[in-house]
Amino acid sequence: MCNKAWRWGLRGLLCLLGGSSWAGLMAESTRVVFAGGSAEQSLQLINLNRYPVLVQAWVDDGRLDSGPDTLGAEAAVMPMPPIFRLNPDGQISLRLIATGTPLPVDRESLFWLNLYEIPPARMDLPAAARTLTVTLRTQMKVLMRPAGLRAALEDLPRWLRFAVTREPGGAQLRIDNPSPYFASFRALELRCAGLPALALAADMAPPLAALSLPLPASFHCEDGAATARFLLLDDDGQPLAGETRVGER
Repeated sequence: MCNKAWRWGLRGLLCLLGGSSWAGLMAESTRVVFAGGSAEQSLQLINLNRYPVLVQAWVDDGRLDSGPDTLGAEAAVMPMPPIFRLNPDGQISLRLIATGTPLPVDRESLFWLNLYEIPPARMDLPAAARTLTVTLRTQMKVLMRPAGLRAALEDLPRWLRFAVTREPGGAQLRIDNPSPYFASFRALELRCAGLPALALAADMAPPLAALSLPLPASFHCEDGAATARFLLLDDDGQPLAGETRVGER
């Protein structure tokens, strides 16, 4: 699947740089970052479908049961326009405006941009024909990053700490993130001498918090002998590699 180019037209830009895609609706980047208290950001979108689409946009806390009115006045970001039509190959610069909602100043805050894509109804079918209209909703991250954070994003892999904890329900891998950034994982695996690498599905470790992942009962490694290798994603969706020894708790 092609993903993110600019001068030669948005279609070529998006395919080269690896942006996000929603069926035929495609964006120039994988996330939006409000850095240093910026008041507005823009996101270029293009409709790669062969038909026009109606798009509704809103920002919320990421719950699947949320809608455009879920957060109301508490929404930290407002997309403009909130509803728009895009013809085939049509482009739009979606404005994302910070509303000034109070947020923590010592860490990032995470919200989600929703793009609800509605295709047109078929008008060339017999009156008695049965049809099914498929609407698509996709979410992408919106990160609110305050100014003056005590670490650089490129140093994030060195901040993370990994440890195996013994719980009543079984062993878990605990990932402590003492940094002010969300750690978004692209890949994570544990390695131990004499054992095949164990790939784990990890999403995000929140800032100044921890993420716990269950370990299979078949994974046995001597204390301090395991190594975690991982890839995080930076603001451009590019990987940040890290490797560290796994401790025991």
